[in-house]
Amino acid sequence: MIMDAAQRVFASETFNKANMREIAREANISPGSIYNYFENQEELFLAASLRGADRLIKVFSDLVAEDHPSIQTAAVAYIDFISKNYEYLRMVQHSMLYAQFTSQESIDQLVETARKLFEQFDMIIQQYISSGNVRKFSHLFFVALNGILFSYGRFPDRTSDEVLTYMKELASLLGELLEKYQPK
Repeated sequence: MIMDAAQRVFASETFNKANMREIAREANISPGSIYNYFENQEELFLAASLRGADRLIKVFSDLVAEDHPSIQTAAVAYIDFISKNYEYLRMVQHSMLYAQFTSQESIDQLVETARKLFEQFDMIIQQYISSGNVRKFSHLFFVALNGILFSYGRFPDRTSDEVLTYMKELASLLGELLEKYQPK
């Protein structure tokens, strides 16, 4: 309940503008109640963010467990997950652009979680791109997919089904291009 409310608030406000009173109001609890579970706003943000990241990593670890998933399949899976969890994407966007964490431990946890996600991407991409730095391709994959989501995720004048279909087409095209990549 608290983390769901926190995710909604952190998705609509930057970390620095959100506050515990607003989160408590969203969760229909007293502000003091939050402190029974979380020491401060940073700890709550981290818990909500890691919860979303763990779910995403699980999607990709399940995909990797399949026999040779394509980059296209992975790209569409990413779009599908984020489309269903758009608040998580907004939280990540806000934290990347505006958050100023005070705890090195928080930063380390976020970096470690990102590393785990990129390792999943690496395992899929290295089936197609064996030479060079696979991690760079994983970074490209990540930023390109997020670019699709940021550009079209809430596109006006289209139904959500039309937008989702189009984003999946773009993601599939990205996957196809990466699968066909041949180093010079």
